[in-house]
Amino acid sequence: MTSPDSQKARIRHPLRANGLTALALLFLTIGLFIAFAFELASGGGDWPVIGGTAAAMVICFLLWARENHIANTAANAPRPPRHDLSAIRTIPVQAGMGLGYAATVLVSALYVPGLDGFFKGFLQSLPIGFLAGWVVVWIYVIRESDEMIRHLMILSTAVSAGAVLLAVTVWGLLAMHSDLPGVAEIYLFPAFAIVYAVVSAFLTRRYA
Repeated sequence: MTSPDSQKARIRHPLRANGLTALALLFLTIGLFIAFAFELASGGGDWPVIGGTAAAMVICFLLWARENHIANTAANAPRPPRHDLSAIRTIPVQAGMGLGYAATVLVSALYVPGLDGFFKGFLQSLPIGFLAGWVVVWIYVIRESDEMIRHLMILSTAVSAGAVLLAVTVWGLLAMHSDLPGVAEIYLFPAFAIVYAVVSAFLTRRYA
């Protein structure tokens, strides 16, 4: 008897089945987020541009989540999934939490000083919620997935942590001997989350 996923599987365009469309949308989402962050941090108050950039980022993110699912369920995918897909399906959730953390940190830094009471505490606590949510999803993946997916998630974590530490260390050494600004520790998590999303998406599609 075939599973519901196999019954719904369809032949897709090779660019979609191979995950290239999903990868392009992922990089576009990251680029739009960086543009949104710079617009928000500039304090210029050009709200139509900020709102348009944020809307485009959300649309690209949703399209990426859809294409990521299609690439893993297409009938003509180069490597049909042979393992538990719960880990793959949580990658967009984890990426969204990382982006949400960075966005709420920027909003908190810009607007909390002018607030007080409930709204001040609410904005200050939002980044903690996104960080805790990311950790809960990661633990769920490790506990509920099979051995192969668990190994890939741990490998993705190690590779991402090493890449971010290397990049931050190189940047810190350059900043020590030049006029480059330092890296705020509060942005280490979104950097790790974005790298983790890219690495885990590649590894699960390549080996799972």
